[in-house]
Amino acid sequence: MKTYKNGVITENIEIAPSIWKMKVDIGLKAKSGQFFMFRTESFRNEPLLSRPFGVCDQDDEELTFLYQVVGAGTEIMAGLTPGHKVKLLGPLGRGFDIDFAKDKKVAVVAGGIGIAPLLDLVKNLPQKPDFYAGFTFDPYFVDDFRPYVKSVTTISFKNDKKFITEDLNPDDYDIIYACGPNGLLKAIHEKNTKAHLQVSMEAHMACGIGACLGCTVPSADGDFLRVCKDGPVFDAREVFE
Repeated sequence: MKTYKNGVITENIEIAPSIWKMKVDIGLKAKSGQFFMFRTESFRNEPLLSRPFGVCDQDDEELTFLYQVVGAGTEIMAGLTPGHKVKLLGPLGRGFDIDFAKDKKVAVVAGGIGIAPLLDLVKNLPQKPDFYAGFTFDPYFVDDFRPYVKSVTTISFKNDKKFITEDLNPDDYDIIYACGPNGLLKAIHEKNTKAHLQVSMEAHMACGIGACLGCTVPSADGDFLRVCKDGPVFDAREVFE
């Protein structure tokens, strides 16, 4: 049975407005697309309830997480400084199946903070994909992808008045990996006619191990799936009609 491991923050910096990058000195190898449950005592000695974060990057000594400050919990996280002790449970969930990508034409698509788990993915794919990323405001973190992809297409809805799906033709690809708001993932699925589409779903989680059923989403056949245990990565046909 997995247990929480102790770690120490080595870096926690704001890389764009409300977007933070945190590094923790734990070398727990995760499959691209898997996640960890994160918890700690805050700088005000307030408990931070466990919450999930996908692996953004990793090596033998550190895990990197990218997160957006959107509420009290992530505000606490943004206030943590190097040397602060944290606890991580994982790796958890089902990651991306990269075997599909061998000798195929591949696209990787991010929507907003959905970019977070995709850097580790592109680093591990058998060949360089085309990368698409859509943002509400100015793009961020995209330059980190450039060494590992063939092309980069970014859209800012504020500036361009359109969505990244308008620049993506799924039929140009054999396989597409995507992470972002569920509306974006569904839009790609509805536009797609032939590509194998793997989507990483977003959901609130309390336990991360499938026990609390707080992260269920309806499946395409009318059943329910646990994002933490059955996902977070799904074949799009499992979750969209």
